[in-house]
Amino acid sequence: MAYRVEAGTQMGWLNTNWGQVLAIWLALTVTLSVSVIISGVVPPSGGDDVMRLVEAIDLFNGQSWFDTTQYRDNTPYGAPMHWSRLIDAPLVALMALFTPFAQDAAPRWAAFVWPPLVLLAVVALVAEVTERVAGKAARLPALALLAFSIAAYTEFVPGRIDHHNVQLALTLLMILACLEGRFRLGWAVAAGVTTATGLAIGTEILPSLVSALVCFALYWVVDPHQSKPMVLAFAASFAAAVLFHFLLATPPALWLSPACDALSITYLTAAIGYAAAVLIAVSLTPWLRHTASRFVVLAILGCAVLAMVLWLFPSCRLGPYGDLDADLATIYLSEIGEAQPIWLWGSVWRSEIALAVTPILGTIAVLIVTCLVPSRERWRWLVLAGFSAALFIIFCLQIRGFRLLTIAVLPGAAWIVARVIAWFRARQSLGSAVVAGLTLLAFAGATHLYVFSLLFASAPKTAEAASFAACVEQDAYEPLAALPPARLMNYIIIGPQILMRTPHAIVSAGYHRNEQGLRDMISFYRDGEAQARDVAEERDLDYLVFCRGVPATNGLAGLPDFDGHDWPWLKRISGPEEPLQIYAIDLSQQ
Repeated sequence: MAYRVEAGTQMGWLNTNWGQVLAIWLALTVTLSVSVIISGVVPPSGGDDVMRLVEAIDLFNGQSWFDTTQYRDNTPYGAPMHWSRLIDAPLVALMALFTPFAQDAAPRWAAFVWPPLVLLAVVALVAEVTERVAGKAARLPALALLAFSIAAYTEFVPGRIDHHNVQLALTLLMILACLEGRFRLGWAVAAGVTTATGLAIGTEILPSLVSALVCFALYWVVDPHQSKPMVLAFAASFAAAVLFHFLLATPPALWLSPACDALSITYLTAAIGYAAAVLIAVSLTPWLRHTASRFVVLAILGCAVLAMVLWLFPSCRLGPYGDLDADLATIYLSEIGEAQPIWLWGSVWRSEIALAVTPILGTIAVLIVTCLVPSRERWRWLVLAGFSAALFIIFCLQIRGFRLLTIAVLPGAAWIVARVIAWFRARQSLGSAVVAGLTLLAFAGATHLYVFSLLFASAPKTAEAASFAACVEQDAYEPLAALPPARLMNYIIIGPQILMRTPHAIVSAGYHRNEQGLRDMISFYRDGEAQARDVAEERDLDYLVFCRGVPATNGLAGLPDFDGHDWPWLKRISGPEEPLQIYAIDLSQQ
């Protein structure tokens, strides 16, 4: 007996089974929020989330939309930030909504509400993409696997307000729009606008963006006549939307300033070049009668555009961080664990290895199913496989890519689970039930984490880890916040916390555009007393602040432990057991 799972349905949003979507969303939201509700505290999830809230508060308090400078970073000069206001805007709107009754707590209410709103979009998009690629029978298994996905529990907890969860939603929308945009003009335009919006939010979306660009280009290569309107609509809407976002985010004074780490003239040039290449290729359709000739012409035009962009903006040859000084990159970037390639990150076996299981198995599932499905359904799977392959490459190069990949490959895993469930229903035996259950668990990331935690018992929390945990608690900052506004040399990892919880300014919050702050921080901690005094004098610093029990140089690779606590011009003013160690800087002392 054959078990058929229909794919490629044309159901619209209004026909979606919203009962399933809302049930999964509600279950996830309650699970993710219960600890926050019990404690009554909404802590931003990580340093980037804290800094995002600081940026949004500054915008709410009147800082210009076009000015993303963090004026309390890189004191007293201010530090440029490369983040998009497109994430700040909804947070500011939520703050405005909550301020009348929440007052000063409005930012934390906004940080609590925003992740579940994004999660609702993600749950709905997982259902839609899965149904269109893998069929109706795979929709509920995909939602169940989403509920057991580690990515869901890392990216949608209250306080997780950085842009990664939004980019996850946009990647799913890009996949959906690429699928539907092959035959529908409106969806092709939506694909172009969504792709451009993802780029405007952050360059982490580049693998998905390239997948979308290649997808529509190949539509024309395979079927030049039927796909022509959609391909042109996609290319034009993509370039136009990139231009719109560029004008929306960039002040005129910076229109000609290239940047590799954010939307700038660099990416606008590339977007216009892509649209021009597509237009030229499509105009040659009458003379390109064979698939191979169309592919070659488009490949030549694409390479020409890429070469032009790299020639005009050579620093981007090294990627989004190509502008960063090489020495700083070694000291700063190598300490970012989630930016490590999988072969380095996975060299130490521990429970966190579970993060990699679902992305790898899910990618294999997508590739296998792409080969197994009937040829009339295969093009949809090829689109998904293209996105998955691009995301898998990034996942291998930087482990943090697991977020996007884990969710993107759910349709492949769900297709397999749906087939196994159908097989179980036909047999109704204990053996088939076991196989069905094991198949479901094979793609359930939370199960992997539980199993790996049993196999690799977590090491007891070190004294250093316990000290760090204590120094990011809210009450740890009360003594520091009570001091008059001042300028601090800080421990780099708590920089955003200081900005959020105190009125003070700091040397570096740990963001790569603040090169001078990073250099002076490194010099202060590494180069001896004379250099430290120079830095303190030049910046007119008032205090040195770091976590008790944690090396002040933690987070900066290759620096020796800081041994200047006994310098005569540093005077401890905090208790020796307080989580935050505060030293007054008095340069009058020799």
